[in-house]
Amino acid sequence: MRNVLATTLTTLGLLVSSWSSPLPPVPTGTIICFLLRTGPPIVASTSGTPVTGLELAVDITAATLEKTGFTGGWDFVNGGIGAFYGCHDFWLNIGKSNKSYKPLTWDFDKQVTTNWEAAEGSKITAGATASYKATSKFLACKEGGAWKLYLQTGTDMPHGEKCTTTELFVKKS
Repeated sequence: MRNVLATTLTTLGLLVSSWSSPLPPVPTGTIICFLLRTGPPIVASTSGTPVTGLELAVDITAATLEKTGFTGGWDFVNGGIGAFYGCHDFWLNIGKSNKSYKPLTWDFDKQVTTNWEAAEGSKITAGATASYKATSKFLACKEGGAWKLYLQTGTDMPHGEKCTTTELFVKKS
């Protein structure tokens, strides 16, 4: 039994080490939690754009769209979007900006944004705040080879960046 467990843990470790997204290290002793939760990807769903079909990835800081994104368990509790990884959640938070495009960041175990409306099989919407109306518009900008995501609350665009407007959709399991 001990050899079977050691082989299983080694195999699980290889699965985690071959993960395509640049995730932070898994906290010690939490590999089992990572593998117990799976879910559908969140995809850019606006047809005819360069990001159509790309998936939301969990990076150490910025939210990006990639060919193969995060497919672990998503948490849509308390108005948040959490990516369950290693017995913890990385929360998708909306940053502050004086422009109409707001940076999206991933924060380890720190849910700041509580106005997301999201569920499997639905479009993601940021609920209204004192600063902006409810919106399902996102801005994906090609920065350093990656498609970095912003919440788009108006019409401002980053100067000198290749950007496209899209919506995000949580696929069904």
